[in-house]
Amino acid sequence: MIVFRHKKTGEAAYLSHIYAMRVLQRTMRRMKAEVKYSEGFVPHMITYTTTPLPLGVQSLAEYFTADSPLTDETYLLERFNECAPVGMRADFCAVTEKNPNLAAKVVASAYEVASEEKISSEVEGILSLDEYVMKQLKKGVELDVEVRKKIFSLKAEGNKLYMLLATGNENLRVDSFVQSLARYGVKACANDIVRIEQYASVGGEFVAAKEILK
Repeated sequence: MIVFRHKKTGEAAYLSHIYAMRVLQRTMRRMKAEVKYSEGFVPHMITYTTTPLPLGVQSLAEYFTADSPLTDETYLLERFNECAPVGMRADFCAVTEKNPNLAAKVVASAYEVASEEKISSEVEGILSLDEYVMKQLKKGVELDVEVRKKIFSLKAEGNKLYMLLATGNENLRVDSFVQSLARYGVKACANDIVRIEQYASVGGEFVAAKEILK
């Protein structure tokens, strides 16, 4: 298995998850990565990703896995970046014997948010609350959702906010959460949010996904 950590920045942030997968799979074909296909009536390239981001949110740490027999990590990283669009190039490649199943292992994501104005440090007080209710659209209906247990850390520094939020099965939709923080001076749209890294839980500690691949 080949695992790439790649960006999704600039115009690429506005690609839907399905279209982004098509771009990545075309990149595999261009670099002749010998990716395996499923069997059956409609064979498809065997690839995997972690939890997708809302449209417009940027990332420096998207993980893409492809079932390939190639093993030269340096060569694969170079070829990937030669064949991928600028906004989706990678900074890390790992080869694993089996599918690392990052979609199941990743439980949190770190984000940086750039606000138009200075953010009140009062936003950090959310961590001392027993509950935090925000609005979220579900199937076209706006609901009140309690999300306190999905917020792991918050740090305001000037007009920047650094957050660690739940990802995966307990995913907290980051654009909806940021929108709810307007009362603390956070004025940002989806494109002002950048995912910095994704984390797995190992022994009760958060460990960057790339570290568990080494």
